[in-house]
Amino acid sequence: MPFIEFTDSEKVNVESIDQQHLTIVGLINKIHSEFSANKKQGVMSTLQNLIDELEIHFENEERYMKEFHYPGYISHKLEHDRFYNQIVNTTDMLKKEHHNISLEQLEGLRRWFFNHLDFNDKKCGEFLRSKGIN
Repeated sequence: MPFIEFTDSEKVNVESIDQQHLTIVGLINKIHSEFSANKKQGVMSTLQNLIDELEIHFENEERYMKEFHYPGYISHKLEHDRFYNQIVNTTDMLKKEHHNISLEQLEGLRRWFFNHLDFNDKKCGEFLRSKGIN
């Protein structure tokens, strides 16, 4: 069973955003698998891939929000910035201290993903669909 399961109920029904969410979930699941197999190098490499994908994803969502004047843009962007900085700082710390990610940190990734999806992305997706974005 995957660490994070992405089902139809998690979709925001904006194709590019859902595809990126699916990629992010795949990367988090890969990090969890590598963690479970005690593959520290794999974890660190995949964490970097996750950071890169988050940057692309956040830029994509923020571009949509700005283009269509999403009223929740500022708080949504601040949430992106906070999480992005947190994961970059955590990854840098793990590299410097030669530690592996912890199960608690993985649980935090999963919690953040679902909380952000439920409280932010679904509202944004609904708004974007009302503007004709699929």
